[in-house]
Amino acid sequence: MIRQFARIAAAYRNLIPKQYSGSSVSELGQFILDLTFEDFQKMAGNLPLVLEGVALPDETAVIPASKMDPTWEDAVRALSKTLPDEIDLTDTSQDQPIFEAADDLMKRYTRLSSLQSFDRWLTACPEKYKNAVLLVSKIALSKRCIKQMDFPLHVSLVVAMYREHHRIRPKTRENPYGEDFIRRKHDQMAWLLEDCPITFDMILVDDGCPYQSGRIAEEIVRAHGYRNIKVLYLEEGIQRRSPVLQGLESTKDSRKGGSIQYGMWQALKDYRKKETPHMVVYTDADMAAPVNQTGLLLEKQTDKTLAAIASRYDPGGICRGPWGKNGEVRGLTAFDRLMVGLRSLVFSKLFPQIGEITDTQCGLKAFHATLLRRILPNTRVRTFSFDIELLLLATDAGSSIASAPIYWHDSVAESSFWDSRLR
Repeated sequence: MIRQFARIAAAYRNLIPKQYSGSSVSELGQFILDLTFEDFQKMAGNLPLVLEGVALPDETAVIPASKMDPTWEDAVRALSKTLPDEIDLTDTSQDQPIFEAADDLMKRYTRLSSLQSFDRWLTACPEKYKNAVLLVSKIALSKRCIKQMDFPLHVSLVVAMYREHHRIRPKTRENPYGEDFIRRKHDQMAWLLEDCPITFDMILVDDGCPYQSGRIAEEIVRAHGYRNIKVLYLEEGIQRRSPVLQGLESTKDSRKGGSIQYGMWQALKDYRKKETPHMVVYTDADMAAPVNQTGLLLEKQTDKTLAAIASRYDPGGICRGPWGKNGEVRGLTAFDRLMVGLRSLVFSKLFPQIGEITDTQCGLKAFHATLLRRILPNTRVRTFSFDIELLLLATDAGSSIASAPIYWHDSVAESSFWDSRLR
């Protein structure tokens, strides 16, 4: 990933503002590109020394006892009674209890500030609570943010698919890793936006899947009668020479980026009500980042901040994975945190105009349609590093980048884009 940072920084040297040292950025980028694998291993072995004082904090600031709400512990006990001991992304029966618990939490704390305080308290010591409680806090906060928006808005959710022929279906004995993600993402968005003036649609893009993920998605959409879900094929976009796919000759060269860009471009074409604001959100196919946290991103949008990204690593963010030896889901290891800290430090030095971002790759990001219309035609990167380019172009177009901490839970299903295509 750090090499990808360096390559993109080199390709966009012309976007470095005058107040920053372009030569320093170039020198750092070239140093990274010249590193051998052995050199990087040595650097990784010395991370505790290299990153002393700049690695990610282990937790958010603990709330002093004098400022604690005595009802918080009662709320956790009440939630814990109805929630599963551990989240299983393949278990669809967990969804409804989680929705209901979030609604109950919103009834208990009716003000946004109250939910924010509750969430800060929980995420200060996440190891003390069930993962499901942590998730419920995030989606309740997300829905409360949505309730504050009493104006019409349309949200387009874009999902890229590659090798999703198992995860796209429900879990069965023959399909143990099924996550039923189309129906569940639709249900998450419907729950989030119920009883408010915000509408949504979904665009699913087949990235050239050899196992016909797109065809399976079409079958599911027809079976459920979804009128607000569209299935696209990247191959067709390439054949039609879509203006956002310049330089892409084959789906084999996409690796997710081309599909997301094509889906976002189609979202802009499909929704053209100028009087209604339009947000385009993209996410991964798995259920790792529940999309009913989208309200946390939309709440960050302002006239000067037209892009918001989810973060697993910012204070208040929850990152659950990878799986431990006995099946338990844990948070980041000490070395994980050092590696993330290194990436964040390098990113801030290669792209000083963007600022410090700890999580460039989290699969949940939101862009205002007016910003996308300006930057999408200028994109060049079609691989998994496309996120970095979008952030760079957004900043160059005058937008600030906001970050929102979310709950993220590692999907144990077989990998898709992160498999043989990247070897």
